[in-house]
This record gives sequence, C-alpha cells and structure tokens, in this order.
Amino acid sequence: MLTISCSQMKAMDSYAINNIGIPSIVLMENAALKVLKNIDLKNKNYFTIVCGVGNNGGDGLALARHLALINKKIDLFIIGNLDKGTKDFNINLNILKNMDTNFTHIKNDGGLEKLKEAAKNGDLTIDSIFGIGLTRKVQDLFYKTIEIINYYSKEILSIDIPSGLDGDTGVPLGISVKANKTITFHLMKKGLANNIYYTGDVVVEDIGIPNKATEAVLKMD
Repeated sequence: MLTISCSQMKAMDSYAINNIGIPSIVLMENAALKVLKNIDLKNKNYFTIVCGVGNNGGDGLALARHLALINKKIDLFIIGNLDKGTKDFNINLNILKNMDTNFTHIKNDGGLEKLKEAAKNGDLTIDSIFGIGLTRKVQDLFYKTIEIINYYSKEILSIDIPSGLDGDTGVPLGISVKANKTITFHLMKKGLANNIYYTGDVVVEDIGIPNKATEAVLKMD
C-alpha cells in the first residue's frame, strides 16, 4: 500500500483546490459523509464529538450536522480559540448555530467535567481535534481533553488521524488519542501504518481528490 507524508497530503489537497478548482468545503463535506458511512448507525445513537478549530474540526462539525439530521443525540464540544477557526470550520459552525445545535466550548475544568460525563454516557466518541498538520507538543487543556477521551469513552473514532499523533512518525506528541477506528482520507499516512495501538482499524476513504493531484505531487518528490 502506498503511504504518503503529511506534506505530500497537504500538497495534494492544495493541488485539488487551487489547480483543479474543487472548493475546499466540498472536500470537507465528502470527508464527513465518508466518516458517517463507517459508523454503525443501527446500534449507536448517542455521540460525543470533540472538535478543534481547524479543518479537522470542521470535518467533525459537518459530521455533527449529518448525525443531527438523522435525529441522533449529540454532545458537541469545541476546544481552541474560536476567533482562529478556519474558513470552512466557521461555515460549518454557522450552519449548526442556525440549526439551533448547542455546543460546549472547553475553556476550563467545567468544560472538561461535561466532556467526562458525555464520554461516559455516549455510545461513541468522535475525535476531530487535530489533523495531520500538528507539529507541536500537546499541552494544558488539550492534554487533559485527550486524557478524558481515552479514559472514559466506550469507543473512539478518529477523523483522519488520532489527535496528538505525528502523522509522519506515528509517535505521540506528548499524548495521543487511542482510537478503535481511524477514518483517513485519500491515501494512507506514514504515521498510521502498522500503528494499531493508537489508530485501531484504519479505513482509507476517497474524498474526491483526482489522480491528477496525486500524480503531480508524487512527481515532484
């Protein structure tokens, strides 16, 4: 199986958006729908979704919308500075607000306590805090949030990569979510291969990035 680096994935994503003309929000929507496809919706009805403010978090917000549309119970949490949300994150957050979907902004121990209860009671915790772009060590509230997810969740699904894992080396950056399943996009990342302790089962899903984008980037390397 072909494995790629995080920088290669970002370049393929960028090529699809800038050279081919696929809007980034379309790729995000495709990603959310592919994650939805991999959830056992017959047996799971209560979801705890934890989002960062980047595009990985945007994937989680789009997924939250689709779960809400089929009347699943959702406890939605966002961690990070809301003023620094990416464009596509903000589009999806605005849609959820217009749908009257509530969320908890994890800013302190109160938010962590709510997360603890949701993780304990939910059928599945969905991790969309950090994507493949993480390079710094996980600290403070983010560290505590991942600790709670790992300790209290019955089952964990990570979107694209378990939050806190280095996408190239597969080594935790201080701490990492330990997922039961990881739905990654387009191609397998180097840090996910043979790393079942953190990733669980890895499913690679196509989100509509054309082969032309893949070939253009691989030719450059």
